[in-house]
Amino acid sequence: MTSLPLADRYSRFRDSVFSGLEENATLPGLQLPQAELEVQSLWFAGAFGTEFTTTSGQKVVISDFGIWNSGAGPDFTGCSIEINGVRIKGDIELDPDARDWERHGHGGNPDYSRVVLHLFVGSPEQHFFTRNSEHQEVPQVQLSAAMLPQESKPNLGLAAARLGRCATPLSQMSNERVQSIIESAAQYRLERKTLRLHRSIKAQGREQAIFQALAQTLGYRNNTQPFLLLSLRLPIKKLKKIRQTEREALLFGVSGFLESVRFEDTEPETRTYLRQLWQEWWRQRDGCRRWLIQEQRPTWKLAATRPGNHPQRRLGALTAMLGHWEQVSSSLMDAGRWSQTAWRESLAALDHDFWSNHYTLLAEPAKKPLAMIGETRVQEMLANVAYPLLMPERTRLWAEYLELPALLDNQKLRRAVLRLFGNTPNAAEYQKKLHQQQGLLQLYEDFCLEDDSACADCPFPERLKEWT
Repeated sequence: MTSLPLADRYSRFRDSVFSGLEENATLPGLQLPQAELEVQSLWFAGAFGTEFTTTSGQKVVISDFGIWNSGAGPDFTGCSIEINGVRIKGDIELDPDARDWERHGHGGNPDYSRVVLHLFVGSPEQHFFTRNSEHQEVPQVQLSAAMLPQESKPNLGLAAARLGRCATPLSQMSNERVQSIIESAAQYRLERKTLRLHRSIKAQGREQAIFQALAQTLGYRNNTQPFLLLSLRLPIKKLKKIRQTEREALLFGVSGFLESVRFEDTEPETRTYLRQLWQEWWRQRDGCRRWLIQEQRPTWKLAATRPGNHPQRRLGALTAMLGHWEQVSSSLMDAGRWSQTAWRESLAALDHDFWSNHYTLLAEPAKKPLAMIGETRVQEMLANVAYPLLMPERTRLWAEYLELPALLDNQKLRRAVLRLFGNTPNAAEYQKKLHQQQGLLQLYEDFCLEDDSACADCPFPERLKEWT
């Protein structure tokens, strides 16, 4: 993958500031059931990578991540791995603790006799061996946050909403110098997203990686993880082979939304739609029973969610996208066919008999038709999927990316602007384009969120003089 020159420049600057610092190599809270589900999602999406070393020193390469199991038995089935160059096919089990293998009775369960790799996060001080019902040792790999790309690590929250010390040296720099550091940070951020996408492509293939990434953008900030989970459990290869009504029933059934809605609470048009979904879902429900238990369901965050951003409506948008999948995905599958205008038009044209005029399954019909995917969501997809995916294949797209206007806004971005520039009039000059916003977010995350001294000891203000 060809690296963009400004990204290299920012990377060297960033590394010089952080020299000697070590990143936290633990993921807090992984012993919790819901966190276990999150680790499983990260694993299956390829976020941990494809090459590992077992606890006994053997080299492991994941050739095929298999299928996320919806029934009894190991977490992932039909996998293919290489151990010291020898290809082995079988299943993979992932546990929060190495001891869970015996705690959960896997060692004596014949359903786990085909497990070829046992993944775990935590372990006791002494080494714990994993053996199957035939008394054969199962290779083990311990997962840690150090394996994850920066974008997949825990959210560090927000820095204090006040002017930072870096505002003074930034105010003394020329507009060109400030713009150059922002653009370099934006290019660096784009390359990080490219690396994340290509990890996913290596694990699941290009079309599935595109499907996962687009689904995640529909989750907005609060429901990214549940949308990722759905896209992994119901991969595009499976969804393309079945009818539209069956696709919708699976998506809404596995999401848990069908289980939580009572017919008598809905208006007539919704009852008709629900009846169609349940007719299909009854046939599929038993095969998905493992995913319906509380600990395995997606955890949807609904508090303070605007109607247009409700995950039920976003899931409706995903079903509409799947109904026109070839049109939506074709230009992302081949960079030579990319046309930003045509891709925007394909998303703007999406509609759905029910979701084009409903916000949720319990809402009354809207007074006028609703766009399935709004302009700001399209912008998010361009920033997080299209350009990170296509840039290595057509580097001249960087010039096109630089022209994208800024449509996005969030609390993190507002705090970044306040920390770096305060309320000065020229602050607006650094927020007109999408790439500027992306660069500001990268600076904020790299420096403001990594600093634990309330700005007092942050090295960024002093090191700014090195940026020429």
